[in-house]
Amino acid sequence: MPTFTGTNQEFKRYIGPRLRNFVQIITKKHRATIGACEHCGRGENLEAAHIKGRDRNQIIDLLLSAVSAESELTVDLQAFERAFKIEHEPVEKAILILCRQCHKTYDSEVSPELPSSPKSPPSTYPAAPEEPSEVPEGILPISLEPAQSAEFKRRLLVSRSAQITTYYNDGRVEHRPWDASKLSETSNVMGNLRSRPEFRRGEWQRSGIVKVHVRVFGQDA
Repeated sequence: MPTFTGTNQEFKRYIGPRLRNFVQIITKKHRATIGACEHCGRGENLEAAHIKGRDRNQIIDLLLSAVSAESELTVDLQAFERAFKIEHEPVEKAILILCRQCHKTYDSEVSPELPSSPKSPPSTYPAAPEEPSEVPEGILPISLEPAQSAEFKRRLLVSRSAQITTYYNDGRVEHRPWDASKLSETSNVMGNLRSRPEFRRGEWQRSGIVKVHVRVFGQDA
């Protein structure tokens, strides 16, 4: 059983690079599936970005706090990697796919505080906490039904139609059909949605849109 003994900072110094590579591995398929920046819709120079307030070092701090409150820690590395992976499941709720420029802009914004750890942590690593319902500022919240992007796309390619429900800050709710007859296997669903004029950066804020939900017609397809 491989273990690490040292301080929090030493853990980040020696184990952090391995965890950074680990994140790249678990997000590689997701990045290919999304295929475009989830902010501007560009398809070049895509990078995986942690949801703000839960970056790699903050997740490390959260998990290590369940190990010991002492300055020097003894960490079961295999158990830690399993817990670290759980913190990224489902990956679409832990990671944003952004182009390099949007990633840089996103990281430059002020981060909210990390949700506090449980008051009485269990003796082993905690399960992944409930994900926040809000999407970070600057990114229009778009949810899919089915929630898994690959399954949503599969069903959309079958039904060729969906319903886009737009919610406004004044309480209005608009339902619009989406004719997806031109969608192909190589199309990017989220990029397609975010490239719509009304959902582009700046425009959705001016229109008072707060969130969007897209449901495939024929859920049993």
